[in-house]
Amino acid sequence: MPIRDEHIDAAIAQGILSNDQAARLRALADDDAAPDPDDEKFRLIGGFNDVFVTIGVGLLVAALFALSSVLEFRIGFAALGMVAAWGLSEVFAQRMRLALPSIALAAMFAGSAAFAAMYLGSLVSTEQLVIAAGIGAALGAAAHWWRFRVPVDWAIAALGISFAVAHAILLVLPAFNTSLIFVVLGLAIFAVALRIDASDRERRTRRSDVAFWLHLVAAPMIVHGLIPLIIGSAEGMETVEALAVLAIFLLLGLVAVVIDRRALLVSGLTYAGIAMGYLISQGVTQDLGVSLTLLGLAAVVLGLSAGWRSLRRALLPLLPLGSLRHSVPPAA
Repeated sequence: MPIRDEHIDAAIAQGILSNDQAARLRALADDDAAPDPDDEKFRLIGGFNDVFVTIGVGLLVAALFALSSVLEFRIGFAALGMVAAWGLSEVFAQRMRLALPSIALAAMFAGSAAFAAMYLGSLVSTEQLVIAAGIGAALGAAAHWWRFRVPVDWAIAALGISFAVAHAILLVLPAFNTSLIFVVLGLAIFAVALRIDASDRERRTRRSDVAFWLHLVAAPMIVHGLIPLIIGSAEGMETVEALAVLAIFLLLGLVAVVIDRRALLVSGLTYAGIAMGYLISQGVTQDLGVSLTLLGLAAVVLGLSAGWRSLRRALLPLLPLGSLRHSVPPAA
């Protein structure tokens, strides 16, 4: 059984430890428990009970949706979903602090709020349903964060706002480039995530989890919007485009190493694989090209995983980061 604070207090009361010894023991425990920023840890599963409860949440959502469909009372699904998600969050998020069920309940509450907003919006106009759903999801996530402080609420709100803004722009300017819209929105979310990361460089607080989820949202928006802007469709890729994609992937990798977040790299793997596959297939058969491409991607991912800390220690002192150096996590 692990030693807890009350055990140390009891040891002091019984004369087993002095106050100075207790203070040093607590400091040692804090050092051992301190997270390594390079590990990019976040809470997801504390035990199988988390999975069990999350399955129950999924069954509840399916049951409510099925009932609302049978009774043809869709707004009832939204209202019941919000009430049920809030009530269950009081138990599993607020009291029991179960990570995975808290994430599922946050998504359930925001999704129900989006569904309700979309239904109410349909009574006025059918053209702004996506805008209504996005605003509803964002407001639902904000309310859920206000009460339960689940980090994924920030990412849900960011997604809701992004889809609402993008659809509003396209309603006004139908010919506007959708990829450009999502690149700009992704960069805005990315900037917010960096700002939050800068406030917790050692990644010891809940702010680190908030930033993690925001990076997870921003990365695919940036990557899957930026690369089509530069090379067009991946299906018509040629040598110049393939080399450009790999150059972008290397740049994204450099940014990921500096900020110590891997989401950009993960989002860019698909395009990197397509580019590598095209270049390799120029000299070998298609089947062998696929195998070699997968092997190359595996080598990249595993190599970066094994050498991440060493790479950061080597690169950070060499880069002209200036004042930004005090905003990125230190190299462990």
